[in-house]
Amino acid sequence: MIRRLRRAQPLRRGLVAVLFVTFLTQAGCWSFQTGPGAYAPQAPKGDGSAQAILRVNEAGVPWGNGELAEAIQKALIGRKAFSAVHYPVEPAPSADQIIVEVSGIGGLDEAILWGTIAAAATGWFFFLPAPILPYFQDYEGALEVTLSRDGNTIATFEVEAEAGIVHAIFATPEAYVDPARRQLIEHLALQVADGVVARL
Repeated sequence: MIRRLRRAQPLRRGLVAVLFVTFLTQAGCWSFQTGPGAYAPQAPKGDGSAQAILRVNEAGVPWGNGELAEAIQKALIGRKAFSAVHYPVEPAPSADQIIVEVSGIGGLDEAILWGTIAAAATGWFFFLPAPILPYFQDYEGALEVTLSRDGNTIATFEVEAEAGIVHAIFATPEAYVDPARRQLIEHLALQVADGVVARL
């Protein structure tokens, strides 16, 4: 009986070790997002008979993946303030066309200093702090919008938004980066659409 117990001890220790490693791996995969908050669109103004030409310079938004212009076009169409929103092909100019020009700047702040400290602490203590040490990423976007008709500026305004991500060292980026990026793009686009609607 004693021999059987002694033989079982290494097996139990191995099982406990496997369970402990599994716990650390899973516990280090958490992530969550903060902002942007919920957005309530404004009611459209006008009869929606005017047409809009959309011009977007999103070269300064590296995390946008070229999706910002289409998101703004979709938001403007959804507001039903225009009979058509032309992008990227522009029709022949006419008197009732409103030109919507958007220039964007975006940034990504990864808190590199804190990330280095957290990674060093994780390695020094053999991954024990992995479940509790957070890593931070902040996506920011600011857009400048100009409305014009017949070469005359109607209005100029700015919109901005940000999305913060907190994650563990083993978290899968696809699980939190893409949703945060898409939500931020949609939030900026809705703000642009409502800003245009309010100034028509």
